[in-house]
This record gives sequence, structure tokens and C-alpha cells, in this order.
Amino acid sequence: MINVLIWLATEVAGGSTDTDVLLRFGAMYGPYIADGDYWRLFTAMFLHVGLTHLAFNGFGLFIFGQQVEKFYGPYRFGVIYILAGLAGSVASFALNDTAVGAGASGAIFGILGALVAFFVIHRDKLGEFGRQSLTGFLILAAINLFIGFSIPNVDNFAHMGGFAAGFALTLPLAPKYRPVYDNWGQLGGLQDTNSILKQWWVIPVALIVLALATMLGAGSIGENIFTHVRQAERYLDDGEHELALDEIAKAIQMEPRLAESYLVSAKIYADLGNYRTALTEAGLAFRLGLNDDGQAEAVALMREARALIQ
Repeated sequence: MINVLIWLATEVAGGSTDTDVLLRFGAMYGPYIADGDYWRLFTAMFLHVGLTHLAFNGFGLFIFGQQVEKFYGPYRFGVIYILAGLAGSVASFALNDTAVGAGASGAIFGILGALVAFFVIHRDKLGEFGRQSLTGFLILAAINLFIGFSIPNVDNFAHMGGFAAGFALTLPLAPKYRPVYDNWGQLGGLQDTNSILKQWWVIPVALIVLALATMLGAGSIGENIFTHVRQAERYLDDGEHELALDEIAKAIQMEPRLAESYLVSAKIYADLGNYRTALTEAGLAFRLGLNDDGQAEAVALMREARALIQ
């Protein structure tokens, strides 16, 4: 339901296939995350690029999620889903840092990994049914990964990271059954003696591992234009105009046609009182192409600059 509501919100905001909209709603982008937007590793799990993407992931979550929730219960299911989704995001960030990423597929592959682990752990007790189920889920995972490598813009790093995390998390969280007998000594069923309370340590350990992996991923991202743009904005907010101009000059040198750089440059010059240069920079930013918010900001800045020049 959360995924659907957020997808509707992105559609209203300009379209769920629009990169700017996705970034505003929290999609992953390596330079932004390395620059401090670590929350995107979480929010990207609830974003989807178009109706087909949403429907495909929703179907997978409905089919596999029901089984995992039945086996593990709602609390362990929630822990596996969130942590596997984060693992998928971190894997994507560390290994595919130049793409804009969104979707619950990492978490869904984590659910699939949890199913595989369940049948691995209980393969002796489940007999032929367990072996057939395990084989089926492994084939399904392999097919989906193959499709992911065959189709452009599919983030298989998130899929593999989520699957591996779902499998690993399940090893301590998997149900541990013991027989329950009635008053006449007849087997009445099986009782799961495991719980998230007994295995509470899984959550902090997983978060520490994910934090370390995120740090490694951030360290692997070299100098990039967006870091300079954001640093220039920070310097501007602090009134450090010379440092702000130096950072934005580096950004423009790296990519002379990025509209956002010229908009920040215009704001710096306007703050310095150099309205002619601010007008020129804002106009250039507008012509190069900004998103709706950026266009509105550029127009307002140009109007202000013209009024002050006159």
C-alpha cells in the first residue's frame, strides 16, 4: 500500500518516470548519497519507475511475501524485508554509483533469498516437496538475474545484494520447530521456538555491516560535479562567497552544460550584489534546462536582478 501511495504521489508531482521527480522523492544517486544523503538508501525502496515496475514488484511481493510471512511471522518478515532492501540499496550504491536507482526489488529478492534459506535449512524434514521447492526458487532467482543482465537499466546489483542479505539474515531468524503433543501423547503439531526477540542481535550487526559497506561505497566515488555544486550551496549559506565561487567554478569546468551550476552561480552573485552577472548566469541556467522548481527560481531571480539593475 505504501508503494502504491508513493507512486501516486510521484505521478501527481510530474510523473514516476521523471528523473527529477524521483530524485526529489528520494531515489538513489551515488554522488548525492556520498555527499550525505544516506537516507536515500531507505526511501528508494518505496519508489517505482512507472506502472509496470510497480505492478511487477507488487506481484512479486504478494506471491513471495505471503509465504515468508507465513513461515517467519510478521516481525521477522518486516526485519528481513527492510534489511534486505537496505542491503540491495547499499550494493547498488557501492557497485553502480552513477545510476539513479529506485524500487523494492532488492527487498523482494531478499524475500526470495529467505525462502531459499528456509528450504535449505529444513530440506531433511520437508523431503521431496522441500527439494522441489528449493530447486524451483533457485531457478526462479537465476532466471530473474539473467533477465536483469539482458535488459538495460535493471539494477542487478540491488537484486544480488538483496538476495544475499535475505539468505544470510534467515540463517539465524529461520523457524526452529519442536513437536507439540496432546494429553494422549499424540502429535498435535509443530511449534516455532525462534523469534526476533531471541535473535535481536541480528539487527544491530546487520546495520553495522551495512554502515561499513556504505562508507566503503562513499570512499570509492571520486570527485564529481554534484559534490561541488552542493558544497558551493553550503558555502553560500554560510556567507563564504569566495569559497562558493571556487566550488561552482570547479563544477562548471567539469560539466559546462549543467544548468544547476549556473543557477547556484547566479545566487552567489546576487548575494554579492553583482546583479548583472547574476542575471546572465540565471538566464544561462534557464536556457540549459532546469526542472520546474529550478525554472521558477531562475525566473524569480532574473526579475529581481532586472529590477535592481534599473
